[in-house]
Amino acid sequence: MTAYPPVTLLVRNVEKSAAFYKKSLGFDLAWNALLMGPFGQCLRLVEARDATAGGCVIVTIEVPDISKAVAAILDNGGGRAEKLMGDKPLYLGLDGEMIALTQRGLPGVEKVKLVVYDFDGVMTDNTVSVDQDGREYVRANRSDGLGVGMIRKLGLEQVILSTEVNPVVKARADKIRLEAIHGIRDKASALLELADKRSISVAEVLFVGNDTNDAGGMALAGFKVAPADAHPSILAQADYITVARGGEGVIRELADVLAAARS
Repeated sequence: MTAYPPVTLLVRNVEKSAAFYKKSLGFDLAWNALLMGPFGQCLRLVEARDATAGGCVIVTIEVPDISKAVAAILDNGGGRAEKLMGDKPLYLGLDGEMIALTQRGLPGVEKVKLVVYDFDGVMTDNTVSVDQDGREYVRANRSDGLGVGMIRKLGLEQVILSTEVNPVVKARADKIRLEAIHGIRDKASALLELADKRSISVAEVLFVGNDTNDAGGMALAGFKVAPADAHPSILAQADYITVARGGEGVIRELADVLAAARS
């Protein structure tokens, strides 16, 4: 997730401005006059009836589809600015603030029906601790558990497909209520079976992988996602590379991408 600092906007009417950002750019009211965007960006609205943001503030906002965002801005009272930020056109909010749009996400991702995850290197940082009795321990990110829940609320099925035969995979899967299939050497064949079982096309599957043993499954999937620290050959295949590294919130970031496409 891109770490944009919170932006404070002076507005003439908090309620109207909040409605504008919700309808045009998918921002929701998080608390009081604090708005949260689809990719985690925050806008704080401060009412100042005798002052406006004018041309002094440029807000950069990530959106899943720039053309749709532009149309929504214009349909909800915004406008076009004459200035550019680099080679990007700027748009106007209700109080004269200038809005720069950056596209983020996966085109067409609203068609996804099944999300398949590798475990090590996606849900973990790909390291393992071993005690004197040979028992293995891994670290999982709690924000990924939240992300799994968010994706479930979108109506999408999710499955863990792991090469490892390790009780820790099942333990984590049970904790976050996911099906886990272990000991898979041929992930391409396993992906075909998962799609066939659900009567869906592999084009409707999103695969999240990080290393060369995921290449076969990723090659078949309609949508391919990789953590920032994935193997170079996997990064080359990926349609979307998360800002997060493995074990640092990959699924939580993906949840925002999927939710934004459906907003």
